[in-house]
Amino acid sequence: MNPLILLLATLLPLAARPWLNTDGKTIEADFVSADATTVTLLLGGKQINYPLNKLSEADRDWIAAQAPAATAAEIATGLRKNVPISASLFPETMDHFKDRTRRASLKDFEDGAFTHSGPSEPWLVRDFEKDLCDIYVPKSYDGSQPYGLLLYISASDDPKFLDDWFALFDEKKLIAVTARLVGNKTRMPRRVLLSVDALATVEKLYKVDPERRVVTGISGGGHMSMLTGALYPELFKGAISYAAQSYLPGGGSYFGHFPGLALSDFKSKDRRKMKWVVISGDKDNNYKAILETSKGWDAARLDYRFIDVPGMGHTPAAAPDIKTALDWMGL
Repeated sequence: MNPLILLLATLLPLAARPWLNTDGKTIEADFVSADATTVTLLLGGKQINYPLNKLSEADRDWIAAQAPAATAAEIATGLRKNVPISASLFPETMDHFKDRTRRASLKDFEDGAFTHSGPSEPWLVRDFEKDLCDIYVPKSYDGSQPYGLLLYISASDDPKFLDDWFALFDEKKLIAVTARLVGNKTRMPRRVLLSVDALATVEKLYKVDPERRVVTGISGGGHMSMLTGALYPELFKGAISYAAQSYLPGGGSYFGHFPGLALSDFKSKDRRKMKWVVISGDKDNNYKAILETSKGWDAARLDYRFIDVPGMGHTPAAAPDIKTALDWMGL
């Protein structure tokens, strides 16, 4: 069995059922088995292998529901690279931005926020073969209990977890995931889309505690972690930015890193429960701006903390400092 798969295992053929592909075509066939990328069907007495991502969302959900619970031996742990982002947070792509604030944010990007402009649909096209993520699962995970989830957003298209982070993930019982090809040159709404879909993919493969999710990022990815947390506060306990300030919506010097949101939005519904952290130090070129924006977060009386690390430059945070943030968040 493919070690990445927790939900899908070989089964005896079931009764024939209709299958709908992404081109709108339907066939009648028996289900035999499935792995990370392929479903095996019995058609006219002959087994055929068909790409899983070419089936409708409803068919993929049906397949997942047929699998028996994974045994400890079947569960993939450790670091897995280039895992297909095979799930979606919502059935339709544009549903990711259907909520009022998310819709307003997308419109601001379409109108030119952060040099983005034009129709948003081309930015958001999913390719289930090329959209990939890296996943780290602590070796102690055996499927018997849910683990926390850390969603990491990189500033580069080739994201990397630091070596000293793995021991922290193990200690905190956190599954970590990072989408690939969501660096600073990628349209921001697409960076958000692929990141939350990577989260959805992990939650189809593993048991995740919905009360122990956090989104983090470095530099431009730090801005994205704050924006993603602000757009989807129902998903996260908090957001942590490494070496990057985030300007709140408002006047004065605060031009805002949160298109579509007003400062009042941070004090309503799920956002008022969010915890916000910035980790940086005096060797970071953003340090002075971080000190300034921290005053704005404090003045707004948001649940915010700046972790000032002497000597830290424009780099990812070290594990002990991330641990300080996670402990403060109650994770």
